[in-house]
Amino acid sequence: MNNFSTKLYFPSLWKFLLINKKNSNNTVFYIYSSTYFFFVTLPNFFLRLQFDKQSNCVELIFFYKNNFYGIFWNFFKNIFFQFSRIFFKKLKFKGKGYYIYKNIRNTVALQFGYSHSFYIYSYYTNVKFMTKTLILIFGVNKKNVLKAGKSLFKIKPINIFTGKGIRFSRQIIYKKTGKISSYR
Repeated sequence: MNNFSTKLYFPSLWKFLLINKKNSNNTVFYIYSSTYFFFVTLPNFFLRLQFDKQSNCVELIFFYKNNFYGIFWNFFKNIFFQFSRIFFKKLKFKGKGYYIYKNIRNTVALQFGYSHSFYIYSYYTNVKFMTKTLILIFGVNKKNVLKAGKSLFKIKPINIFTGKGIRFSRQIIYKKTGKISSYR
């Protein structure tokens, strides 16, 4: 028998229900917390479930393994763990004359010496100003955090000659020597 098993750990704020329909070959696996919920339909005849109260883990055992179940459960685990993790990116500003502020609607406004301001709307992420030149973007979804960070980074990328602009924290920047200053 070619078994395939996977374990899901449920944090303390998450709960789950298993719903078996009488005239159906499927079980509904309903997972919920105070803010999120989702459900997955599982076939009855390929599955055995075990719940461990000590570790708060559910082990799902499939009696039949194919590529679909392997890909599906890896994708499902990634989605589930995104709800229990927080992702963040730090952005640093270097230069003079930069004006940055955030309003109530979580909109970041940037002014970099241009004639108009740039607005970054981050609906699904939170933005916190750590210092005058350091912004922390954090949220539950990794794609939304990276998208907000990259949109800020595109507005004023690092100038390789002066080193001024926006960069990610821990990003290595190499300055290029200018033509005139290299001979003096």
